[in-house]
Amino acid sequence: MDIILVLSYVAFAIAIFKIFRIPISAMTVTTAGLGGGFLMGWMYISMAYFHPYTETGRMYFKTSMISTNVKGRVSKVYVKDESPMKQGDPIYEIDPSLFLSAVKDLKAQLKLAETRLGQQQKLYKKQAGSLYELEKREQLVSSIKAQLIKANFNLENTIVRAPADGHIAQNRLIVGTMAGAFRLSSLGTFVMEDKPLYIAGFRPNGLPSIDVGAEAQVFFPAVPGKVFNAKVVKIFSEVAEGQLHSSFLMKEMTKHDLNGRVPVQLELVDDISGYKIPQGSSFHTTVFSDNIPMLIELRRILFGMFSWENIINFEEGSSE
Repeated sequence: MDIILVLSYVAFAIAIFKIFRIPISAMTVTTAGLGGGFLMGWMYISMAYFHPYTETGRMYFKTSMISTNVKGRVSKVYVKDESPMKQGDPIYEIDPSLFLSAVKDLKAQLKLAETRLGQQQKLYKKQAGSLYELEKREQLVSSIKAQLIKANFNLENTIVRAPADGHIAQNRLIVGTMAGAFRLSSLGTFVMEDKPLYIAGFRPNGLPSIDVGAEAQVFFPAVPGKVFNAKVVKIFSEVAEGQLHSSFLMKEMTKHDLNGRVPVQLELVDDISGYKIPQGSSFHTTVFSDNIPMLIELRRILFGMFSWENIINFEEGSSE
């Protein structure tokens, strides 16, 4: 953006020289250069402080791993591609044979145990059986019932269901894949159908000019030349670089760790549903304050000009 500011001043200075026919000499050129340098420096520093800008914005969306509480081989896949799903819709099923047989076996054991318990109760009433045997039968029935509850839970969990409304991102579910009850054994990522969060990282020296409710603007590289209105809804009170967690490693005070950015959450005022902007896209943003109002319009103009930069694509010449 500083390049656009300098080029704008150079164009303005050339126009002044041409319109007013100012003679080109060492004094006039030096005056224009030094005056422009001071003016550009003041404008650039003032805009950076009072109307901060950052290119480290990101559209975040909520996800959940697709995992199961039981281990087994995937026998059915219900979802196709990235089709929308409702909460509770089946995603895939693990072969239920072993879990179903376990439930049937426990039901048979429970039926027999309850029969034996009834017989023991009759004997005890007739004083033909001991209290010990009666309590032993009661304990066995309770134990089998508890095992049956667990077996039914495992059987129900052979069908993995959608945790919320949404879809599966980059569906790679294949029949025959082994599924487990660990985080690393997740078979995919479920994207929840919630409003995305627009969060940008600002340098700490720009925070005095950022307030909740302040007007802002954003643009996405996916939509060159289009600027959207927004507003600040939250200023986070924590910076990731300062977190401490239990570890055998001591904290290293490196220069990289000291340069943290403060997350600021924005809310878009304009509707972007008509544009092809993938969730997770990056964006640039600037926040306006009430200080030096004359620079607000200049910041708007430069921000809009800067948004056109994304129309140029050098991807084909990249070595990536």
